Amino acid sequence: MSDPSTTYLETARAALDQCQELLAETSPAWAKLHAALHVAQRAIAVAEHCSNEAIPVVAPVPELEVPGPTSDPVLEPEPLPAAGASLAERLSEQRLESLKNSLSINNRVRFASLLTDGDVPALLNLCDALEASENFEAAQVLLLETSGDVDWEDEENGGFEFIALVRRLFATA
Repeated sequence: MSDPSTTYLETARAALDQCQELLAETSPAWAKLHAALHVAQRAIAVAEHCSNEAIPVVAPVPELEVPGPTSDPVLEPEPLPAAGASLAERLSEQRLESLKNSLSINNRVRFASLLTDGDVPALLNLCDALEASENFEAAQVLLLETSGDVDWEDEENGGFEFIALVRRLFATA
């Protein structure tokens, strides 16, 4: 056989033989093995294309032996350390010195409409009273008594965000 498919087939078989030799080693060089497999796959594909028929691989590639409890252990890469909290998460948990000073103008209007029927000065008085509370639980009771019907679990309406700000008032450093 002198056609080009014979040359590619010989190249493929030589590359597969090299793969088998690499697998027979106690610690195969994975980069070399990968490169040899790539050459073999490419040569087989070209040989099949040139001959227009499937070319069987004569030499089967042996399966990798998984070490058991008595053989040498396989060194697995160590997992990467956890990245930890992002800067935004750490800032959102940071203690607030003043609730009223942490509110933007938009949030003052939004929280005033939610908690004090749109009365911004009443909201600021509520903030002062919350800041004077002994702990978060006392502030929460005060907030529940003074606010109307607010869904504190709904993250969309602002009650959830306001209670999170109140919680930050009493966060430990």
